[in-house]
Amino acid sequence: MKKTLIIAVPAIILVILGFIFIPKFTAGTDKPDQKKGPNQQNQTISVDGFVLKTATLDNDIKAIGNIIANEEAEIRSEISRKIRGIYFKEGTYVGKGSTLFKLDADDLTAKLRRQQIDERLAVTKLEREKQLIEKGLTSQEEYDIMEATLEQIRAEISITRIDISKTYVRAPFSGIIGLRNVSNGAYVTPQTVLTTMQDVSKVKVDFSIPERYIYLFQKGQRIKFKVDGLDGEFEAEVYAYEPKVENNTRSLVLRAVTNNTGRKLMPGTFANVTFLISENKDAIMIPTEALIPKLKGQSVYVIRDGKAKLTDVEIGTRTEAFIEIRSDQLKAGDTIVTTNILRLKENSPVKVEKVN
Repeated sequence: MKKTLIIAVPAIILVILGFIFIPKFTAGTDKPDQKKGPNQQNQTISVDGFVLKTATLDNDIKAIGNIIANEEAEIRSEISRKIRGIYFKEGTYVGKGSTLFKLDADDLTAKLRRQQIDERLAVTKLEREKQLIEKGLTSQEEYDIMEATLEQIRAEISITRIDISKTYVRAPFSGIIGLRNVSNGAYVTPQTVLTTMQDVSKVKVDFSIPERYIYLFQKGQRIKFKVDGLDGEFEAEVYAYEPKVENNTRSLVLRAVTNNTGRKLMPGTFANVTFLISENKDAIMIPTEALIPKLKGQSVYVIRDGKAKLTDVEIGTRTEAFIEIRSDQLKAGDTIVTTNILRLKENSPVKVEKVN
């Protein structure tokens, strides 16, 4: 029994070693030849393509503008007086020259009557003096004094009439009258704002553009703008600008004007302005997913003769989904790769599954 046990133990060890090493040797002999499979670099990769074509690219600026009235004014009295009459309804249209307020002018009217009496008396005296001088009964000096006195009275009459005209506060232009700040009988001075007026038949749009664009715009250019709460887009024409760049913002303030048909646009509101700087009708645009960023610059894969060719490009304006290509390496009609870009290498064979 002891001999049998001694012989069996080595046999068991040999069997175990056989199970461990024999599969390794057989695995080496049974491994298929890798050279028979296709080379990874020569595999044809399925991709989507994008055919380049020219498009119109607008180079525009987005800005926040402020809408102001074509004309606006604070209505004040030139003299200090009591108000005797108010001749308008708030928020209504009034024509140029319409009387808005009438101020007290009793003392000025009485003064004018007295001066007119003095004028008639001076005219009578001057006529008598003229008859006397013709007869040689008075001197030329006396006549000249009376003539000067008459001219002085007439000058004072003109001043009084001007003062009386100032008691009529009139509309300086045609427009919408605002809310009045005074009542009949109130004492007002030149510092008192009686009401306001605005001409909204046209409105102006003030907005700013960055300093680098100031040499690209011209008077007469059109802008488009939108206003919150109003449907549709409005257009205006740039007609003026500030003669200097603002120091704080390094921007230039432009002013455009447009007709306010239906008085939809209200002064004081904000406008979302789109200002077209330039227009390129032959721009080459590619999808953003086709662009490959590199350490220095960008590239795209162009399909030529069924292979992907890595081509360096110079980019320009970006939009939400496309990028402008400014280099001459790409032209209309070329097909670029838009998918499976990470699997591609230079001269990789490709199969275009879908073309956009």
